Amino acid sequence: MGIKTSNSTIRTACLLSLAIACLSTSLKAELIEINRVVAKVNERIVTWGEIDSAMTRLNFSDEERAQRAPEFVDGKIDRLLSIAAFREKGMVIPETFIEQEYNKRLIRDFNGDRKLFRDVLRSNGQSQLEFRKDLEEQIIYTHMLSTRRRLKEEISPEKVEKYYRDNPDLFKTAAKIGLREIVFSQIAGEPQAVLLQQAGKVLEKLKEGTSFEALAKNNGQSPFREKGGDWGVMVSEREIRSEEIREKAFSLKEGEVSEPFVVDILQRNEDGTVRKSGKFAVYVLQVKKRETSGRKPLDEVRSEIERSLAAEFESQSQRQWLGRLKKEAYIRVSLPEK
Repeated sequence: MGIKTSNSTIRTACLLSLAIACLSTSLKAELIEINRVVAKVNERIVTWGEIDSAMTRLNFSDEERAQRAPEFVDGKIDRLLSIAAFREKGMVIPETFIEQEYNKRLIRDFNGDRKLFRDVLRSNGQSQLEFRKDLEEQIIYTHMLSTRRRLKEEISPEKVEKYYRDNPDLFKTAAKIGLREIVFSQIAGEPQAVLLQQAGKVLEKLKEGTSFEALAKNNGQSPFREKGGDWGVMVSEREIRSEEIREKAFSLKEGEVSEPFVVDILQRNEDGTVRKSGKFAVYVLQVKKRETSGRKPLDEVRSEIERSLAAEFESQSQRQWLGRLKKEAYIRVSLPEK
């Protein structure tokens, strides 16, 4: 007896075959894309999969991938050229050193949790062997770049002084002031008039000869009350968050005392931003000391300049060295079209 097949069964089978064919085509297209050669450095090829994997680990968006792919390819080329130069010199990285660095990463980044380490690698589509190979390449690349390093001792005093002269804005110092304060805050919802009246009485005592420090110790609710209202540090304009305090403080001369003024109390949100809390306080300020804006002396910034120059010369030396390697190598780049 023959087997009867319904039309619906045939249609289902056809749709299933079509879906499998489409899936197969999609997988083949994906494999072709991943294995696409985007660069060739001498005999070593770089695939799109290598570059794409590196960007995936950094959670790049599609737009960022398109924009920064050339940068990642160029970085890969630099690394391969450095490794080739390392090998040509007959140098090797001892296995014990690689093992030490491997364990350092495991402890530093994963607190020694090997399971977490494997899970993270798996989520990044990377095996432990691939991670170890990347680590070895990074060690070699870092070593080869370090050979181009310029020591601080090589930077002459003349170069330091010229850098100091040519970059005056880098060593500017902002004007700063030292402040004392007396603050009258709302304790039971007092209106402004009451707080201003309290501040006015303090000013009368100041005019009668009582020192600002003594008045600050015995009046108001300043957190610096026990220190006579002294902030304890010299501050620049940008370091004072309150607009009212900032404007009033920097309008005073050294030793001068302000009239009482109202300040909106600021409040920090959970996201770190600052807003007005809806509460207020009345302030009286005294400028203890003023320092005008100027320029840091050369001796104070000499070490900083030496480090900057060493880094600049090192970067230049590295670029020149990699440039020479590129001239001597066969390099072809073919990125996917955007």
